[in-house]
Amino acid sequence: MANRKRHKSTLARAEKIKALTALHYEAGNQSRCYKAVWRRWIEPEFGICYCTYMRMLGLDPGTEHRQYSQPSLFNDL
Repeated sequence: MANRKRHKSTLARAEKIKALTALHYEAGNQSRCYKAVWRRWIEPEFGICYCTYMRMLGLDPGTEHRQYSQPSLFNDL
């Protein structure tokens, strides 16, 4: 799963979601927790579920652009 290549639009949407979360999230404040941010800002704009929202927060676009090569049986020859 870690080697899965994502579309540019998915990575751009993840960046927008992270920016909105950084703007509205406050640690320790129940009215500004992740669930509240998702309910108030993310779900109406992007139409994604809470599980997808949490998954998008974990995406790192910097590492997603790397090209992964398949291991070959003949690398040692």
